[in-house]
Amino acid sequence: TEDYVSYEVAKLLKEKGFEGVCDYAYSNKGNYFEIDRSNFDEIYCLRPTLQMAMKWLREVHNIFIVIEPHAYDYINEKNSSYVFSLWHGDNYCENPLLKDFPSYEQACEEALKFSLENLI
Repeated sequence: TEDYVSYEVAKLLKEKGFEGVCDYAYSNKGNYFEIDRSNFDEIYCLRPTLQMAMKWLREVHNIFIVIEPHAYDYINEKNSSYVFSLWHGDNYCENPLLKDFPSYEQACEEALKFSLENLI
């Protein structure tokens, strides 16, 4: 299954000019729905996947998001936390929030939010 941006990040993407081709959108109340010909007027903002939004940041704003495992849970044999770093042009910022996230997807979401709020 695909992982999609939250309503909060979708609104920031709209503010910053995101216009990708998406299968889903959010209404102005934060509910999401599949886009078809009959409901174009209900679209408040598009609902891209995390990867679509990250690709848009790379291609349009030269912002590269890197997600890395930060801690490993040896008992359960899996990564237990993730961090993100950013490249914006020649500038590198390692773990700008100084925070770990419990999943890869949450790290992506927070990296998108940070980039949209602080770098564009």
